Amino acid sequence: MVRFRLYFNKDSEVEWLNEMSARGWQMESFFAGFYNFSQCECGKYKYQIDISSRFFSVNDEYKEIIKDTGAEIIQTWGFWILLRKLASKGDFELYTDIESAIEYYSKIRKLFKIVAVIEIICLWIQLMAVILGKVPYGISFVFLFSLIVIAFIRIVVIMTNKITDLKERQTGIVEEKRRNISWLLAAGYFVNCCVLILQEDISLYLKDTMQIIAIILMLAGIYLTCKNRKM
Repeated sequence: MVRFRLYFNKDSEVEWLNEMSARGWQMESFFAGFYNFSQCECGKYKYQIDISSRFFSVNDEYKEIIKDTGAEIIQTWGFWILLRKLASKGDFELYTDIESAIEYYSKIRKLFKIVAVIEIICLWIQLMAVILGKVPYGISFVFLFSLIVIAFIRIVVIMTNKITDLKERQTGIVEEKRRNISWLLAAGYFVNCCVLILQEDISLYLKDTMQIIAIILMLAGIYLTCKNRKM
């Protein structure tokens, strides 16, 4: 069985993989958002995802550490390492102390910050191309890059708040958490992207309806984002 998912939040991805395992599906491989599953005993495996300092690879020392925990590496994808362990061998936690958990989430935050900056640069280049009239349908890509930037900024904020929670547990000092961008804004951007890309292939009525929906979603997203920041 093949399932398609795009996860930026690795905690959500781990939760989903463990849910699939509980339903009797073990993950075999991953490629560009496509997860390949095969049937297994319900709850046979527990899954975790780690981050590597290498691209599409891990060093021998890391392999030995994972082997010693009783787990196995399913595969690497980019900087992500997909892991699983037989549930019969006990709990599967990679970072059990606060310091290592903070380091883990800090690495993820740093990665998404770098990618977000790259996407912002791409967005700026695309916007300049649209202004100069050099790229047909360029406005569609402007909205698409904007959507990606919003998604990455959301993950940076989520990781920052996770780190804040861990530091609060460590020090006992309550810190103010960052308010995140509403997903309604991203949804509005996405709908608008679809309209701009498909405008030659859809009816005028459908186009107008989708644009109205996109505007409503974006306005609601802006309102909720601003409201959250004032809370």
